[in-house]
Amino acid sequence: MSAPVVTAGFTPQRRPALTMRFGDRTFDTVHLYYGDHFPENRPRGIAEGRGFAIELPAVLDMLDAVAAGQVQAADARAALLEGVAQLYGPLRCFEDEDEDDQLAVCRARGGCPLCQGERKGWFDGLLDSADRQWARFTAPEKYPFTAGQNGIHETTCSVVARHNPATYARPTGPAYVEALRRYAHSVDPHSGRSDFYGDENYPRMHSMTTQEAHQWISKNTGPKGGRNYKRCARCSPAV
Repeated sequence: MSAPVVTAGFTPQRRPALTMRFGDRTFDTVHLYYGDHFPENRPRGIAEGRGFAIELPAVLDMLDAVAAGQVQAADARAALLEGVAQLYGPLRCFEDEDEDDQLAVCRARGGCPLCQGERKGWFDGLLDSADRQWARFTAPEKYPFTAGQNGIHETTCSVVARHNPATYARPTGPAYVEALRRYAHSVDPHSGRSDFYGDENYPRMHSMTTQEAHQWISKNTGPKGGRNYKRCARCSPAV
């Protein structure tokens, strides 16, 4: 039997029509539905068919073809899963996956719409920022002050060291691919794109020159002179 071939044509309400060809048979306009049924008694990943349903007449035609020896059951199964695979991205099924399942599917397929789409740009931007912050953090003689989420410190302060990674190097090659996948499948898109699994491995605090520190303090001082920040009690930065 030849390998199954599946082509899709999309109709409204996430109800695409597929043409399935395998063996000597062609099944035209097979309607595959997604998003209405997630049976609890047959748990599996969405990429393995969970959440999908198919029209009964098409299933009966396939069973008739199998019974007549025209199609192997394994070929029919493969064609159905190939239909799921083709629709997984266009129908954004990954948005309904558990994060661990998303990551597993991404690894198995060598990529996915999340890590190959807009979130790759988010991650590359984060790496660019991390490169800049690390270069500043490791040059305290030029950038003697560092600001965190709420306060300002001397760059050499132990508090800053606790909130920055001990070492940092921009990932490349396979390490980049894996880091991108972990980011894409754990980032919270509603939190400024900086809340994700493993974020402690990237420098986030902002090291500054003395002039930049003065500007930072001015920006974070209210119109009546009230401070919207804290000076670190441990290092007492003399800005």
